[in-house]
Amino acid sequence: MLTSVFQIRSLLAAVALVTLSGLLQPAMAAPGGGCGSVDRLTVALRFAQILYPELKDKELSISLSDGRGPFVSGPAEADDQIRVFTPIWLPPGETTDQYYGAELQAVRSNGIELPLHLFFDFIEKSASVKHREFACRPLEFTSDAGYKQKGKARTVIEAHPKWTDAEELEAARKLGSRCGPQDKAALLRLIPLKEHGQFYGPLRIESTRFSMNGGGKCAGCSFVDPSWEITVSESGDTRRLLIIVEPFFGKITSIAE
Repeated sequence: MLTSVFQIRSLLAAVALVTLSGLLQPAMAAPGGGCGSVDRLTVALRFAQILYPELKDKELSISLSDGRGPFVSGPAEADDQIRVFTPIWLPPGETTDQYYGAELQAVRSNGIELPLHLFFDFIEKSASVKHREFACRPLEFTSDAGYKQKGKARTVIEAHPKWTDAEELEAARKLGSRCGPQDKAALLRLIPLKEHGQFYGPLRIESTRFSMNGGGKCAGCSFVDPSWEITVSESGDTRRLLIIVEPFFGKITSIAE
């Protein structure tokens, strides 16, 4: 009997939800060892749970994409995108407002707006197009956490290209930014370096930099991108990770080797 798309979707969602609840341990391969799609999916979900602990124990729905097309339920490949969104069912006798109200408001108040999109790249770069090697750690990660707040800041500040840095920071603060350049110590406490050590090995911070506009302004163009850039190194290795954090909730929006 052929398995229906609905059955596949239900199975994948069940696996993902169990992983987010912490009941499955991440399958880590030895350096240079094999790493299959299920291994990478498990790592990606564990990674998401570390970055966004607000998702833990929430009843959520999850769909997958290969990173190139629409979200469908199917095997996860090396460029994987995960969309986390609200449940597709309701308990008997409960309305949408009753079920989604306080439960999801607590999630949104911490900077997580559903649906949440997460992108993972596990492909080791190679000069040969025909040769691909897979890592068991995200070589690149991006998410859209805090994108609405950054969009509001962009709209307000870009209307005033002659504002000083202080005026831009004050405008961002009024829009909810709580991790400005004066909040470096507090921001660094939000970065889960110890937890990320299970994927990359022990990490240490090398440099931090806050930027509101990247140093360039021009009338009629887009130049505002409030963010922190944090460079970390792997202990005993020459590799570096660049971590980007949005300043409104202190959420990591990008990690790249």
